[in-house]
Amino acid sequence: MTPGDEIRNLLQRYARAADRRDLDALSGCFHPDAVITGARGPLDLAAWLATMSGPRVFANSMHLLADPLLDLAEAAETEALALARADTYAVVFQLGDPAADQGDLTLGIRYLDDLVVLDGRWVIAQRSATTLWMR
Repeated sequence: MTPGDEIRNLLQRYARAADRRDLDALSGCFHPDAVITGARGPLDLAAWLATMSGPRVFANSMHLLADPLLDLAEAAETEALALARADTYAVVFQLGDPAADQGDLTLGIRYLDDLVVLDGRWVIAQRSATTLWMR
């Protein structure tokens, strides 16, 4: 598998784990010292995971990721690729609870990720998630 394929796989694993609220799988997508910046501002991994473990506003979600724009950089100390940046557009469907008369919400999101290799696998070291639109 190429580094680009490995990174695409990582991003898809993140999307599925986020939709399932699988905290173990989400944690495995990030570097232990990761910083995730989104609607709540910059959070370390533990604080961000705590927000993901809270009550859901919407009953279900589904992330659909566009093919990421990847920029791979070779690390100076090794021959292996060790640093990358991924710029990914996503459409996230938040499905409301019809029994509670809750409507759906659709979001357009841009993820900018700095990625590194940790223990032989790609992980997100820093993420900036920006909501571009919602309806």
